[in-house]
Amino acid sequence: MSKSKSHNLADRIVNASLIVGLAHICLKFAGLIQVKFATHYLEPFLYEPIMVVAFTGVINSLFLIGEEVIGPTFLTIFMQEREDKGEQGAWDYANVVLSFHSLLLLFVVGAVFCFPDFFIKLFTTWNMQDNPERYKLLRLSLRVLAPGLFFLSLASTTYKLLNGYKKFFLAAFGDASTKICVVLGLVIGMWGFGLDHRALFAGLLIGCAAKLLTHIIGLWPKRHFFRISWNWRNPAFQKMLLLMLPLLGGIIFAKVRDNFNNIYVLTHLREGGVLMANDLGRRLYSSIQWLVPYALQIALFPFLCELVSQKDKDRLGQVLGSSCRMMLSLFVPMATCLCLLGMPIAILLFWSGKTGLEVAARAGLSTACYVTVLPAAAVECVLMQGYFAEQKTMAVTAIGLFASMLSVIFSYVVVVYFQAGAIASLLAVALGFVVSRYLKSLMLSLYLQRSTPIFKGSDISLFFVKLILLSALTGIVTWLVSNAANYILPDGLDRALNALHDGAESVVVSRLKLAFRLMLSGIGAGVAFIVGAFLFRVEEAKQMLVWIWQKVGNKLPGMLKIGRK
Repeated sequence: MSKSKSHNLADRIVNASLIVGLAHICLKFAGLIQVKFATHYLEPFLYEPIMVVAFTGVINSLFLIGEEVIGPTFLTIFMQEREDKGEQGAWDYANVVLSFHSLLLLFVVGAVFCFPDFFIKLFTTWNMQDNPERYKLLRLSLRVLAPGLFFLSLASTTYKLLNGYKKFFLAAFGDASTKICVVLGLVIGMWGFGLDHRALFAGLLIGCAAKLLTHIIGLWPKRHFFRISWNWRNPAFQKMLLLMLPLLGGIIFAKVRDNFNNIYVLTHLREGGVLMANDLGRRLYSSIQWLVPYALQIALFPFLCELVSQKDKDRLGQVLGSSCRMMLSLFVPMATCLCLLGMPIAILLFWSGKTGLEVAARAGLSTACYVTVLPAAAVECVLMQGYFAEQKTMAVTAIGLFASMLSVIFSYVVVVYFQAGAIASLLAVALGFVVSRYLKSLMLSLYLQRSTPIFKGSDISLFFVKLILLSALTGIVTWLVSNAANYILPDGLDRALNALHDGAESVVVSRLKLAFRLMLSGIGAGVAFIVGAFLFRVEEAKQMLVWIWQKVGNKLPGMLKIGRK
C-alpha cells in the first residue's frame, strides 16, 4: 500500500470523525444540560420510574435492540447494492427494510401500550403491594412514552442511510434534537409553568419525533427514491435477515445484561436513590465514549466497507491497528485521571435541587469505576466495525454472550445472593461491567488477529510499556495538582463527605473552588500528557498532538486576518 493512499484514507477518516464528533459535542452538551435539569427538578421517586426504568430501561432498550441489529447489517449491504446495481437498486432494498421495520414497530409499540405490567415485571421487582406509587407512575410512563419508540427506532435506519451518503453531522445531530426537546420540557413546563412530570412526558415524545424529522430533512433530496415495498423476496433483504439472526441473540442478551445489572438487580435494594446513582454514574463515561470512540466508529465503518469490498486485508489491518493504538494512547491516561477526579466531578454536576449529597456521592463512586472502562470501550468500538465490515457476526455474538454472562453472574452473586449493601452493590455492578468489557475487547482482538493482521507482537509490547509510563505520569501529576489546589483553596468537599459518613450536619461546598480545582487538575493532566508523549516516545500520542498543532497552525493565520478586517 502506498503512503499517499494511506495518508489520504487516514485524512478522510479523521475529517469524517471530526464532523461526527462535532455533532456529538452538541449532543452531549444538550445531554449534560438535560441531566442537570433532571436532577434539579426531579426527585429520585420521579427520576427512577420515568427516566431510569421507563425511558432508559424499556423504551431505549427496545430501540437499541433494533439499532444494533440493523446498523451493522443494513449499511454494508446498502453500499454493496449501490456499487453493484446503482442507487435505484440500493433504494429498492432500503424501501423493503423501512417498510417491514415500520410494521414491526407498530406491533412492538402496541405491546408496550397494552401490556405495561408485563414489562414492569420483566425489568423490575416492583409491585402494587411493596411499591404502589412507583408502580403506578411506571405503568403510566410506559403507556405515554410507547409511541415515541416508533420514531426513535425508525430513525436508526434513516441514521445509517445518512451515514451511507457521508452526511455524518445531520445524522448525529438528530440525537441532540431529542435532548434539546427534553430540556425544553423540563425548563418551560416544570419551571416556567409549574407543571408536573407530564411536561417531561411531552418533551420526551416530541424529542423522539424530532430525531426522525431531522433525518428526513437530510434525506429530502433522495425522496423520489422512497416508496412502500413489501418485496420480502428481495435478495439483499434476505441476506440482511441472515446476517441479523446471530446478532439478534447476542444483542438481546446484552440488553438483558444491562437491564439486569442497572435496574432489576438494584431494585432488590429497599434504599431509594440507588438506581439514580448508578444511572448518573454512567453518564460521564458514556458521554466521552460518544464524543470520540463512537464518532470514530461511525466515520470508520463506511471506509472499512470499501476496503473489504476491495479485498485489501493488509490495509484493513493497518487501519484497525493504528486506530486501536491511537484510542489506547488517549484513553488509558484519560481514564486514569478521570478515575481520580470522579467524585468531585459528580458532586459538581449532580448535587443540586432535589438531588442530595448522598445520591451525588454514590454517583461519584460509580463514576470513578465506570470511567475505567473507556480504553476497552474505545478498542471495542473500532474492532466491532472490522467484524461487521467483514460480516463476521457469529464470532461477535459468541464473544459478547460469554462476556455478558460473566457480568450478570457477578452482579447476581454479590447483590442478590450475598445481599450486599447499597454502596457495595453499586461498586459490584460497575466493576463487573468494566471487567467484562476488557475481557470482550481482548477476545475480539485475539480472534480478529487470526485472519486480519492488526498487531505485531514486539511492537505492541513496547507500545504498552510506554503507555503504562505515560499513564502513570499523567495520573500522578493529576493527583498532586488536585490535592495542592484543595490545600491552597479548600473547597469543603472532603469535610462534607466526612460529615455525610458520620451523620453530622452538612458542610457547605464551594462550587467555584471545586470547579477551579478540577480546571487546574485538567490543565496539569494535559501538560503531563504532552510531556510524557514526547518523553516516552509514544508515537501515536505524538502524531495526534502534532496533527492538532498543524491544524491549529493552519487555521490561526486565517482567523487573525478575519479579525483584522
